[in-house]
Amino acid sequence: MKVRNYFADKAEEKAYVEACDAAFDGKLEAVCEAVCQIEGLKLIGLSGPTCSGKTTTANKLIENLSRRGKTVHIISIDDFYYNRDFLTERAERMGLEIDYDSIDTIDFEDLRECVREIFTDEKTVVPRYDFKSGKRSGYIEYAYDDNDLFIFEGIQVVYPEVSSLFREHTYRSIYICVEEEIEINGVIFSPEDIRFMRRIVRDYNFRGAEPEFTYYLWESVRANEERNIYPYADDCDIHINSTMPYDVNMLLPYLLPLLEKIPAENKYSGEAKQLISRLMAANVQPISSAYIAPNSLYHEFLK
Repeated sequence: MKVRNYFADKAEEKAYVEACDAAFDGKLEAVCEAVCQIEGLKLIGLSGPTCSGKTTTANKLIENLSRRGKTVHIISIDDFYYNRDFLTERAERMGLEIDYDSIDTIDFEDLRECVREIFTDEKTVVPRYDFKSGKRSGYIEYAYDDNDLFIFEGIQVVYPEVSSLFREHTYRSIYICVEEEIEINGVIFSPEDIRFMRRIVRDYNFRGAEPEFTYYLWESVRANEERNIYPYADDCDIHINSTMPYDVNMLLPYLLPLLEKIPAENKYSGEAKQLISRLMAANVQPISSAYIAPNSLYHEFLK
């Protein structure tokens, strides 16, 4: 994807950002129009790799589908984790470490019962998992009618065991991911580059994580994606490309100071310098985040 990198004035820059946000909203509008035409649909899955925009997409789906008369409930598959004490005891007994990305950490029978209840006249009871205490903190009960939709979100949606369970019923899966590279002045930023830059900024802004810690985590994050997400992505019914043409330009004012603050003695300083060099070689022109819409995808990453 070749993108604009120069603008005659601020008004032109603002119009460009607004057009990009509107184009993304148009994609979601088409998705909502399509799913609302499916008779008997009560179950939707939403998945994708890190920093693809799942949270904002879920909120936008709620807003859009609500305008169409639907009552939408978001359920995180993470809420079906077994209690940490159980997982710890089982892992120690088997001489293993807990892998929270494994299907074995999910109480699959509880998930199966929840899905069964959605397609009966019974109320649906959904657990809530507290990551701080490592156990369920309570339950939420849903009473619903034919206008209700349940969106299950999480990377586990694409796992074959979960997908097979959902496909026993009328179901559609939505997969969102940064799918296009961005070219600026001959320098290519891959989809993985874009998601990584988003994550550096997001983790610092919203999780208090220093950029070197994000570098440290990234290798394991990518390994999990290659193992547990990408092999099953093609099986999803609907794909949404969340590449934003202004991605690199919008991130630049936040990203550069974070990369530059990585200490020279840190093992990731060399990689950070290489990324800075690429941004400089592309002569990326910053775009102000003041232009993004109140419900823009980019509020997941920028304060």
